[in-house]
Amino acid sequence: MDHRTRTLRWVLALATAAASALVLAACGGGSSSGDAATLLHQTFAGSHKITSGNLSFNLTVNPSGSKTLTGPISLSFSGPFQSLGTGRLPESAFNVGLTALGNGASVTITSTGNKGYVTFEGQSYQLPQATFQRLESSFAQIGSSPAGNGSGVLGKLGIQPLRWLQNPQVIGTETVAGTSTTHIHAGINVAAFLGDLNTFLSRAGSLGISGAGSFPQGIAPATRQKIAREVQNPSFDVWTGQTDKTIRKLEIGLTLPVSGSASTALGGLRSAGIGVSMQYADLNQPQSITAPTALAPYSQFQTKLKALVQQLQGGIGSTLGGGASSSLGSGTAGSSGGATSSAKLQAYSVCIQAAHGNVGKMQQCAPLLNGQ
Repeated sequence: MDHRTRTLRWVLALATAAASALVLAACGGGSSSGDAATLLHQTFAGSHKITSGNLSFNLTVNPSGSKTLTGPISLSFSGPFQSLGTGRLPESAFNVGLTALGNGASVTITSTGNKGYVTFEGQSYQLPQATFQRLESSFAQIGSSPAGNGSGVLGKLGIQPLRWLQNPQVIGTETVAGTSTTHIHAGINVAAFLGDLNTFLSRAGSLGISGAGSFPQGIAPATRQKIAREVQNPSFDVWTGQTDKTIRKLEIGLTLPVSGSASTALGGLRSAGIGVSMQYADLNQPQSITAPTALAPYSQFQTKLKALVQQLQGGIGSTLGGGASSSLGSGTAGSSGGATSSAKLQAYSVCIQAAHGNVGKMQQCAPLLNGQ
């Protein structure tokens, strides 16, 4: 395995850990007292159910100095969800989007709790029942333990935010998605965070998390120390509900310097700004999830997905190899041979959220990626 492939796998592992920490951080509850440390403890310890809502998540990498990696690279998902109880996949309709090298692709993944569907390029397909059952099994594994005293889902994954947040300060009171919240800013002990990430990677396979076998099983101590020394300006912001001490919004940011052979391979890249954000809206409000109709054979989706993966690998491989400016190809979902601008992606995201889980309405948003 060459250096570039290992680098891409580590990026995926970091993204998975961040997504797990944010999506599963459904903790809260406690008294209404005072200081920042107490508020963080009330937010990340104890137990508080999140049964439904509309979730948005974004992971963005902003390269600086590269001649080939231009513009941000982002992974996002957003949509409504409705719990069906412990150990079961919730009803949900999440739109997952990827933008890189000036182009974008998106897919909508819908679960009714007992069946799964995927919508891609305006066509829907039903997931094979065996695939859906594997997803449900993974969800049951990570959601099976009680959530009290920090030993719930996050604890089972080895992710303990209270161990790596430091010097918290209350910034003020702000409204997030119609809810009054307290904004808390904190620094990050990077070495402690990487320790949690290492634990997450080592436990993921044994917990039955789908796809975990493709990620590294841990991070060597020397590697963790090197990363901890190099990370610049790590920051953490959380907005917790004033009444229920439940997360409404969360942002993590840091800068990673790049030098030596890695910088040369990435077109002179000097640094990468990494940002993660998550926000809940309509928390614990009932959500209506609609299954798609007019289904095509799943084999057709597999063919399209294979072609998309090849285009992604070709575009990224060309860029990492220092070639001329490349794209994801004219067959990429939502590209139609042209670049997908930030304005188009923003309009598409707004349209998806306004669809409130109705797959038919989501499909009508697709032309916005082409500015139609």
